[in-house]
Amino acid sequence: MAREIFTEGIVLRRGYAGEYDKWISFLTPEYGKLHLRVRGARKPKSKMGMLTEPLNLLKARVIEGRAQQLIAQPQLVRSYIALRADLERLSVALALCETLDRWLPEAHAEPGAYATLIVALEALEAGFVAEQAAAWALWRWLAMLGYCPDLRWCGQCGGELAMPSPPTPLPRRGRGERDSPSPTPWERRSGGEGVLLIPAEGVLLCSQCARPQEGIALTTEALSLLQQWTQGERMNSDARPEACRSLMRAALRYAECALESSVRWLEFWERLNALRDSG
Repeated sequence: MAREIFTEGIVLRRGYAGEYDKWISFLTPEYGKLHLRVRGARKPKSKMGMLTEPLNLLKARVIEGRAQQLIAQPQLVRSYIALRADLERLSVALALCETLDRWLPEAHAEPGAYATLIVALEALEAGFVAEQAAAWALWRWLAMLGYCPDLRWCGQCGGELAMPSPPTPLPRRGRGERDSPSPTPWERRSGGEGVLLIPAEGVLLCSQCARPQEGIALTTEALSLLQQWTQGERMNSDARPEACRSLMRAALRYAECALESSVRWLEFWERLNALRDSG
């Protein structure tokens, strides 16, 4: 006899199966990610088709058969209408769902990952900056899955990642006097402060150890946000978009190395930003 469960979850992805059916990745807090078949969803008059689209939060009955799992009697709980009306926020929401679908194994409960996704979608629905919601969710997931680097100690010298104050500008020298040395590539990238993320090694380097290295520069503000987020803090509406944007790109590049998962939507996101900036 088939086993039935009643659960709530969100549709991460969908695909087609056969002539009239489709399948969905359905993330639930109690049972993890489920691969479900939706019978008759592609028939012209079927209501199952629209109900089982990505970003829909559903209550449903899941029937566990011998070879497959079926979803039945779905009821719509939330559809996030406001974020669907904005291309930027919609792109980030779909990308977060796709990313989590690729990172999580099937039938392994991750209630923290599920809660993080819901909070990120609610923030996008409320009008939060898209980069901040994406960066917050990605770094929270990396921390939950055990891939986040040590945010307190330098990975090379072992020193505490205390942020130095910006150097005091030297007075202008007269004729014949030696000029101050030109800034190093690290100082030009980070503005003379911050840390450097080395994705291939999974470490952060202090400003002294980072100078001869190549990586992703993070400012003092970005590191402070990252430390707060990984410790469980919610998003802060006062955070500057530049810091959030740098953390989002850093998370994607870091995840590409740590999880060996290519970032397929970063290129589209950067093209979208380029079009927006060009007007």
